[in-house]
Amino acid sequence: MKGKYNGRRMTIYGAILPGTIAIARSAFLTDKLTERAKYKIKILDWHRVHGSNNSLTARHFGLGRMTLYRWIKRFKRYGVTGLNEESRRPKRLRQPATPWNTVIRIVQLRKQYPAWSKYKLRALLSREGILVSVTTVGRVLKRRGLINLKISRKRRKAALHPKARFPRGLRISQPGDMVQIDTKHIMLPGGRRFYQFTAIDVLGKRKVMRVYPSESSRNGARFLEECLSGFPFPIKAVQTDNGSTFQKEFDKLCQVKGIPHYFIYPRNPRQNSYVEISQGADKREFYQQGNVCSLLPVMQRKIKEWEDVWNNVRPHQALNYLTPSEYLFKVQNSRIPTKDVIVLQT
Repeated sequence: MKGKYNGRRMTIYGAILPGTIAIARSAFLTDKLTERAKYKIKILDWHRVHGSNNSLTARHFGLGRMTLYRWIKRFKRYGVTGLNEESRRPKRLRQPATPWNTVIRIVQLRKQYPAWSKYKLRALLSREGILVSVTTVGRVLKRRGLINLKISRKRRKAALHPKARFPRGLRISQPGDMVQIDTKHIMLPGGRRFYQFTAIDVLGKRKVMRVYPSESSRNGARFLEECLSGFPFPIKAVQTDNGSTFQKEFDKLCQVKGIPHYFIYPRNPRQNSYVEISQGADKREFYQQGNVCSLLPVMQRKIKEWEDVWNNVRPHQALNYLTPSEYLFKVQNSRIPTKDVIVLQT
């Protein structure tokens, strides 16, 4: 600032206050800080005021000590701007290696045939001498936004979970022609559960029952092995609902054993009515009579005892009050073939 005093020219350069530059710099940097970084500054300030006690600060703010150490290290190295969030973008990105002329041709074919899958497009490219994988075609379509997610998701679901349905009007005339399988929750004190696996022969009403701690597909496969050894006749086909219990390992074992695996239609338990009805009888005649135990070995023993009662003691109205064992003996030893036939309807 310049001025005059008593007729003489006077020049005043001004005085620099202590810390003025640091204050100005902080004010400038504050505009570059994110809200998260400002929160970190408050924590580090609290940390300094309380004797730089790392454990105390971490407990007070509910942080991990390694997180606090990392913030302090970045603050010492880079200052307050070092507290801003770093980009999480990978340092080494995979760069597209597909030639541009191939990419352009894939896009052209997709626009020409928008309803065709990547497998069909790859076949067209092969005819033109362009050799690329199906994955590459799909990746190009995804990057260019040329995939209908609704259609793609539907096709992927159908491919991963093919469902075989039994033929309309399937005739059941021999024991083992169709065995229906299902699971039932056994509620225990404290909210725990066991799972009863039930298999019933549609014609002869004979059952195999086991209890497992979970309804995984692995336990489903184990139960199928129990059924193969527990039924006194070969299993020619099985029918289940669409649950995860009867996918993966269970379905794979069916394929290995050469047993057709039919699924009921979703939300249509009536198609599995024989096993559903038998589980209703289990509830009334077994569980509601006090046969529930939170010890798995005891529960497994009890269910085998009930299986024996079902097959060898309990008269069944559907079998003209014979037991399943008596009915099986009648069928296997009768000189006249049984006329009992069940027709399954979809």
